[in-house]
Amino acid sequence: MNDMKDWLAGFYEMNPDAVEAVEEKIKKKPSTLTLAMELPAMDYCDKDFYKNLSEEHKKEIGLWLLMRYMSSAQNNPEHHLMMVNDLVNHNFNSLSKHPELQWKLLTLCGTNRKEFHPWIPPGKGIQKNKVEQALLGIYPLMKDEDIELLLKINTTEEIKEFLKDNGFDDKELKEIFKADPKGT
Repeated sequence: MNDMKDWLAGFYEMNPDAVEAVEEKIKKKPSTLTLAMELPAMDYCDKDFYKNLSEEHKKEIGLWLLMRYMSSAQNNPEHHLMMVNDLVNHNFNSLSKHPELQWKLLTLCGTNRKEFHPWIPPGKGIQKNKVEQALLGIYPLMKDEDIELLLKINTTEEIKEFLKDNGFDDKELKEIFKADPKGT
């Protein structure tokens, strides 16, 4: 245990900025800005909410997180999903230097009544089957629709021959096609 304390003491002597960063993190108070404040402000279309926040709260606001919440609502879910997708999600990262604009776009999605916004986690992504992965290895820029079409119009034997011509050996082909002839 003393070895660790000695090492840290030596580290902090060589890196005084690290001590300040650690002390600053310890002193930092938990945020007083909560979802219970932010979500109703969006629901009631309060465009000035962001402008009236302190500088500290402006740094803490999570606009991506708020966009996720705002896109789901218990009442009128279609409205919220469509509005957030059309107004906010489109070019969201391009507007990252303009958080007040992002906030105002989120408020345009409100319905002027309090809504319950359940959390819907982001998707994990769709796993491709082994045949699709092998084809993507050969054609990395191919679209999903094109791969699906390639699998539909070719027989299993033709796909195996194509993969073999592109450097796959018999052992790899057996692994790719072992679950299902088309690899699905």
